[in-house]
Amino acid sequence: MKTATKNIVFNQDGNKSKSVINMLLNCRFDSTSNKVYTGYYSGSGRFTSAHSAMPTIALLLKAQGYKYTVANDALRGGAKGEHVVISKTAFDFLLSVKNNTI
Repeated sequence: MKTATKNIVFNQDGNKSKSVINMLLNCRFDSTSNKVYTGYYSGSGRFTSAHSAMPTIALLLKAQGYKYTVANDALRGGAKGEHVVISKTAFDFLLSVKNNTI
C-alpha cells in the first residue's frame, strides 16, 4: 500500500478510518464484471435520500495509482446504477480494505 493511500485509510493514531470503512461497506461489489456500485440509499419511506461513495472510491483508486472508468447503468440515471469499472487487482485491493485484511 502506498503512503498516500495509508494517509487516507488510517487515522493519525494508526486505526482504520471508520468513514472510509463505512463507505466501502455501503458499496456493492460485483466480482463477475469487476464493478463496484457506489450509489446507495438511506432512510425509509418519505425520508429516503440517495448517497454516493464515489468520491471516496475515486480517492482510494487515484492514491493507489489504479485506472478506473465511471459509468451508470440505471434506467433513468438513479443512484443505484452508479459504478466504477476497475481491474481485478484494483477490485481485490478495495475488497481487502473493506474486509480489513490489509
